[in-house]
Amino acid sequence: MAITVSDVEALESKGWQSLDATTKQDLLDDAKAERNTLYSGRVARTPVLDGDEAVFIKNLTAHKWELAEGGEAQSESQTGGNTSYNLANAEPREYLTETRFGRTCLEHLDQRQGIGIVRSY
Repeated sequence: MAITVSDVEALESKGWQSLDATTKQDLLDDAKAERNTLYSGRVARTPVLDGDEAVFIKNLTAHKWELAEGGEAQSESQTGGNTSYNLANAEPREYLTETRFGRTCLEHLDQRQGIGIVRSY
């Protein structure tokens, strides 16, 4: 899957201008790795991603970029002078609720039941 920084930048008109190219690429690589570990069916009791994997990775990357810039703005004046951010320290599942991109990722995860492994003797 060849998702690039440009693919993710297309999700937001401002393009996360305060992040340098190296940071953006590093966080994209993190999102791809997490897709194959945290959000895969190989991990017990973790929701399995169902649907378009590329959309999930782009939104997870955008979520990470948004947090790297200080979080999603909760309110912002038209002149750009005042901005408030939601900087909740959340549980792992709540972590994805901190930005609109993370909430999109949750929608992908919530569409499918979690898988659990039960060992009996």
